[in-house]
Amino acid sequence: MAGSKLKSKVQASTILEVVISMVIIVVVFGIAMMIYTNVLRMSLSVKKLKAQAILNEMAQKAEHSTADAIPDVIVDDFRIEQETKPYNGDAALLEIHLTAYDSNKQKIAELQQVITNSNE
Repeated sequence: MAGSKLKSKVQASTILEVVISMVIIVVVFGIAMMIYTNVLRMSLSVKKLKAQAILNEMAQKAEHSTADAIPDVIVDDFRIEQETKPYNGDAALLEIHLTAYDSNKQKIAELQQVITNSNE
């Protein structure tokens, strides 16, 4: 028999060593997932800041423009919806409401501002 001729012991890991290594792997994986989540959250913040800057620029253009605003505009990767109405019934003031959506139709940024009506 081949098994009886082998007199040396086979080295193996104990259950305690296996459990400790699994705990270390789970902790490292948890830290990696937190880092990954933070990176994704930061990229969304950059997207929000970019959308907010575009909305501010569009609000400034609308204030200096004499033409009525176009309801839907696509700038970069954002779809901008613009709604304009008189502010508290005063024809000299307009309330402009801008909303930016990304390609997934998710609301990224919103801006509501009162501007003077240059048509008056």
